[in-house]
Amino acid sequence: MAVESGSTSASAPQPAGQTSNQLTTSSAMLAGAGLISSIGAGYSYKAQGYMQQASYAIQATENMRLASLRADKDIEYANIAYERKQKQVELESLNFKIQGNTLLRSLNKANAATRARAYANGMSGSSGSALSMANANVRNTHRDLAVVELNALASRVFGMEDATNILRSGYDQAYYTREAAIGGTQSALAGGGFAAQTGGLMAGASLVQGAMKFAETVPAGYVGQKITNLFNG
Repeated sequence: MAVESGSTSASAPQPAGQTSNQLTTSSAMLAGAGLISSIGAGYSYKAQGYMQQASYAIQATENMRLASLRADKDIEYANIAYERKQKQVELESLNFKIQGNTLLRSLNKANAATRARAYANGMSGSSGSALSMANANVRNTHRDLAVVELNALASRVFGMEDATNILRSGYDQAYYTREAAIGGTQSALAGGGFAAQTGGLMAGASLVQGAMKFAETVPAGYVGQKITNLFNG
């Protein structure tokens, strides 16, 4: 009876050891699950960073495409406006030429009428008062012609200057549009790079935090013992 009692008392602590071993295994499993969750979160952060980088790159590409279209349209409209202004200058020049020809025709008619009146009155049409009146008509007409020619020259010079400014303005606008798009593209690509770097940093932080929690919960000796038992059968 004494032997049986001793045997019973010796085997009594075994359930307590088994319970402690089960709790340690449960804690290790929870810590491992937390570490795996941290690894998954880290990959998620990296994936989000890459997705943001790709989104920035797509946006930058689209902005460049639209800016190129706007710049091409600016140049196209500038060329159209330039050609329209040139046509306007040509029409104005033609109108001034018509005014000059009208003045010359009026001069010829006035001098012809002066000579006709002189001959009708029995006087010479090429001398005397008839000649004086004809010379006065010529002077007045040439003065008017000089004004018309000056106006024609000013219209042509200023008109071509306006046309050139229109064309230059269109090309300048296209240049600024492209430069703004390039600047926006560079900023977007830089933002995408920062997003990818931030995702990598957050992923690293998540992994470090998970590893530290795992190390606090599960001692390294416990893991080594489990690996040894696994290989030893």
